[in-house]
Amino acid sequence: MSLSFTVEQREGHAVVRVDGEPTLEEFLSFVQRLAADSRQWPASHALVDLRGVRTLKAFTEHYAVGEAVGRELRHLRRIASVVPADRITRASEKTAQQAGVNLRVFTDEQEAIAWLAADA
Repeated sequence: MSLSFTVEQREGHAVVRVDGEPTLEEFLSFVQRLAADSRQWPASHALVDLRGVRTLKAFTEHYAVGEAVGRELRHLRRIASVVPADRITRASEKTAQQAGVNLRVFTDEQEAIAWLAADA
């Protein structure tokens, strides 16, 4: 898989930093793994930093990611995704929210952390 990630447990939330050039299929597999791993986390809030992902730029790919998040990550209360400004389409956010997942997309990590902490 051309994707790597680290998970850091902080007080109140986990931080997942993703890096690489995954295909859509590889990224969807990552979402499944994240779902399995996150069921064991002490916090139900996650910040997913996608600024290191250099692929998955198309609206349709963002939509597919939102569907996967909606299916796989319902057990998390809040998910903040941090992306470069030129990658915001809101497709993953809207699709995940329609599935009942509280996902918001940010370009600033501190804003994302503040949003997660507001629900602590």
